[in-house]
Amino acid sequence: MNLRNRRSLYLSIILCLAVILSACGGTPTPQAEPPTSSPAAPEAESPATAAPSEPEQPTATPTATPTPTPGAAPAVPTTPSESSRCAGLAGQLEIQVLVGPAEAVGLEPVAVGNVPFTVTTSDPPYLVEGQGPISYEATLAQQWGTYTVTMDMETAVQGECSGEPGSEQLTLVLEMTGEQLVVVEAEGFQGEYPWKGTQTRDLAFPLEEGATAEGEGWAVVLHLGNP
Repeated sequence: MNLRNRRSLYLSIILCLAVILSACGGTPTPQAEPPTSSPAAPEAESPATAAPSEPEQPTATPTATPTPTPGAAPAVPTTPSESSRCAGLAGQLEIQVLVGPAEAVGLEPVAVGNVPFTVTTSDPPYLVEGQGPISYEATLAQQWGTYTVTMDMETAVQGECSGEPGSEQLTLVLEMTGEQLVVVEAEGFQGEYPWKGTQTRDLAFPLEEGATAEGEGWAVVLHLGNP
């Protein structure tokens, strides 16, 4: 067999072997494994495109609202009320009494006495009490003889002081008890003319210095404060 025919034979045998190996799943050709991908690093944002971060707002801390504790109500300042002038009041009554027998002969006709009084209670009603004497003596001397008038009386006052502050008043009852004597002496003659009894007077005064209550034959003047 010539060389040319041998080559043709070898090529035919090689082709057959290749076909047989392909059919039998010949040794697989190793393939390169795909490269293991590593996690991509995050791309840094460009300073030009990065959004500016907003400043953090301070977190408000809630403030506890005080809860009112029930109890006594707060004291409300009050204006002090004006005190009554009746409290602790003291004074005197100037009493003027017309002496009729003295007036008849031209003698000084008026007997004058002072009756001190005080308020005896510290709270309303303010009670008032007082007492004092009245004495009178006058003599008319003439050629024919003498004419003498004497009078001695005890006086007492009771009542109360009342009214709103600034408008107080005294409401009193004055009682006068005593005796009066007229003695006439002349040549060979002596006469005595006595009288005794009790008189009362209802008095009302505004609480003012010099206030006066009066009637027929008498007058009473109010004086405030200790004599």
